[in-house]
Amino acid sequence: MSDMSSDARQAGGRDYAGRTLGERRAQRREALIEAGVVIFGDHGFRGATVKAICRQAGLTERYFYESFTNSEALFATVYKTLVGAIETEMRDAVEQAPAEAEAMSEAALRVYFTHMARPRVARIVLIEIFGISAGIDRTYRATTLKFAQLTEDLTARLFDQSVVSAQGTTPRLLSMGLVGSTIHIAMYWNLNGYRETIDAVVNSALALYRAMAFSMVEPAGHERGRARSTD
Repeated sequence: MSDMSSDARQAGGRDYAGRTLGERRAQRREALIEAGVVIFGDHGFRGATVKAICRQAGLTERYFYESFTNSEALFATVYKTLVGAIETEMRDAVEQAPAEAEAMSEAALRVYFTHMARPRVARIVLIEIFGISAGIDRTYRATTLKFAQLTEDLTARLFDQSVVSAQGTTPRLLSMGLVGSTIHIAMYWNLNGYRETIDAVVNSALALYRAMAFSMVEPAGHERGRARSTD
């Protein structure tokens, strides 16, 4: 047993205060990510410096480069961390909501706007993400597509799929439209100083889902009219 413990310590680095080298590195990396949320959220990507991030994290600059090659690499990680948490919570909220399309949509939207109500998160996710580099742009596009997939899963329960096809539209494009409108509502809310209540914001976004769902329900009598036209 002692030999195995010794081997494990050697593989993970020397113990210090009960933690291996790998554990200490992971802790420093997490501290830098948390500091990144504060500094990027308060000062923006271009206003942030490695020195300020390290000061916020309580680390020297050499530890920054232990985990990240530059500020852009940290920003990408901060962005992915925030968005990943939002997506996970949205999916959990959908699973826990009543098994009705509108209730699930409202649950997901409330989680999203609750996160966007945090100014630092909103600035990073909605504002600072644009115009940094081609690599960050690709990260944003990939994230948007993931949110579109989540929205598409919801809209599959909202829309009459036969009507979607009959109208010459596609679930993915409809979902992208809903994602875009939701993001722009969040951007306006943030830039307008959060004057509206979160209930008003959620209900406004949900109204767009309802309106699109209503337009995708086959009108009453449509089948009868189509049948008469073929007689």
